[in-house]
Amino acid sequence: MNKLTKLTAGAALIGALAVGTVACSNNDHSESTQSSKVEKSKKNTKKAVKQNETKLKRTKIDLSQSEALNKFNEKYPNKKIKSIDLKQENGTYVYEIDGFDKTNEYTATINADTGKLLHSHSEKLDLDDRHQKALDLDSVISRDEATKIAEKHANGVSKEWNLELDEDDGKAYWDVEVSDGTKSTEVKINATSKDVVRTDRDHGDDND
Repeated sequence: MNKLTKLTAGAALIGALAVGTVACSNNDHSESTQSSKVEKSKKNTKKAVKQNETKLKRTKIDLSQSEALNKFNEKYPNKKIKSIDLKQENGTYVYEIDGFDKTNEYTATINADTGKLLHSHSEKLDLDDRHQKALDLDSVISRDEATKIAEKHANGVSKEWNLELDEDDGKAYWDVEVSDGTKSTEVKINATSKDVVRTDRDHGDDND
């Protein structure tokens, strides 16, 4: 009887050890899986942060606004300036400058990196446009100042700029697009008083 009891106890101990081993193995596998998920999540977070930092990288514009205007004047001398756009086209920044005289309207597109004139054309003014006013570039704030104001009112960095006269009130405004890497915000600034007159948030970022 004693031998049988010892054998039974031994078998029970072996069974318990086996169950414990399987349980430990399962726990180890579970912990390993959990650890793998955590590491993967960390990698994805780092990747997202890196991508966002790339999107938010401040763009260096090699050609200044005055240099772009000089390029325009070389092509179309002594014209009044209607608007100045600095925007991205096919991954490259360009200036698009519109000017006019008594009879015609003129447009020139200039590469903001190389200063090369990419495109130009002129056309007859409509009768309604023959009494339009020109931008007074000496009285408006610079693009850099407009950028600082816009970025105080929106998260991110400035990506595109437009300076033009409003036909309704005859005042000059900067429209600055600010991107946080996911969404963009358009900030409209009175180019003379520096007042922010409108902020349109939560536009989809087309530059992704």
